Amino acid sequence: MSDYSNQDNFWAPPPQNVQYNFDNTSFGQPNQQFEFANYTDSQANDYESYPPQDFYNPNQSPYTGTAAFTDEEDEPPLLEELGIDPDRILQKTLAVLNPFHRHGQTDDANYLLQDSDLAGPLAFCLTLAAFLLLAGSKAHFGYVYGLAATSCILMFILHSLMTSSGNVTLVSVASVLGYCILPVVALAGLGIFTSLQNTGGMLLSGFAVLWATTSASRLFCAMSGEEKQRLLIAYPCLLLYGVFTLIVIF
Repeated sequence: MSDYSNQDNFWAPPPQNVQYNFDNTSFGQPNQQFEFANYTDSQANDYESYPPQDFYNPNQSPYTGTAAFTDEEDEPPLLEELGIDPDRILQKTLAVLNPFHRHGQTDDANYLLQDSDLAGPLAFCLTLAAFLLLAGSKAHFGYVYGLAATSCILMFILHSLMTSSGNVTLVSVASVLGYCILPVVALAGLGIFTSLQNTGGMLLSGFAVLWATTSASRLFCAMSGEEKQRLLIAYPCLLLYGVFTLIVIF
């Protein structure tokens, strides 16, 4: 056997002319017989209780069991994901343009409360600010959005005090005020090409304010169910759209 008594000298070369003897007696005897265990039927049935596993399907989700990869045709449109419905915007715009029509879907209180979107009002406010900018007015984006946000909060507080149902929400109030500002937006678009600081401009401005006030008061009364308080609701709407019209004129 090799001499490992000198443990301090690990890197020394191995000694020469050393014979290694291996005893093969511990590895088994020749003609050795191996005994294999036999399994009974009861033990075989224990292994059958485990269900067979299928191969992993890359198109199948491990959590829901449905296809994880879908085609692009199955995805909803982008406008639907953003909550923008062009048909609904067009329907409410036509309701504002015809303030004396009282037998449409927009006169339903549930429709006004549940489908109170803000896509149309934001688009109208943005268009109004753009028209003021093109007309050379100093009051455009900041003034329009600041006045719109303040008026929505004050109008919501007023409706909460005037109505007893409690179904009026801030989003529904903002939706009605934003859609009914459409006549003022048209007046601002006209102000790009001609001056409104004359008799004709004043008459058109008064007509736009009355038009927007009539539409807003009708929708607010349909939403709250307080038809007898229409004049009280129309007064703050008249002041609000009058301020927007003053911004457009001056």
